[in-house]
Amino acid sequence: MITYEKVLVLKNVALFEKASELALSDLISVAEERMLKAGEVLLESDEKNHFLYVVLSGLLELRDDKKVFQEFGPRQIIGETTVFSPAALSGTLKAKEKSFILKISAEQLYRVMALHPTLAYSFLEELSRRVRLAEKKD
Repeated sequence: MITYEKVLVLKNVALFEKASELALSDLISVAEERMLKAGEVLLESDEKNHFLYVVLSGLLELRDDKKVFQEFGPRQIIGETTVFSPAALSGTLKAKEKSFILKISAEQLYRVMALHPTLAYSFLEELSRRVRLAEKKD
């Protein structure tokens, strides 16, 4: 997948939809690209996560020994709440099928946000929207 295709994918991710294409291109340039095999574990359940993951293709699942809590497919984000405040996930995160992801550290994200405030604005706006929705459910 070339950079422009990755930018198009990120433009369709709620956390990044208002960010400029230049900001997204810069974010992609610092991200680590990972190809996961089906069954490959990305994070163990007791492992603290301090990265943001963007699923570009494939399917990952967050699970324990008995059940699947959540599945993550293309254009979905994992770790948006733990990238800035590391914490363990509620289960093991592994690829259900061959998956291509971007892995972004908090430091990398901060650096690109400092250069491109529209990225920070887009990220914060979406997280704020999610908090409002969660508060309405309670």
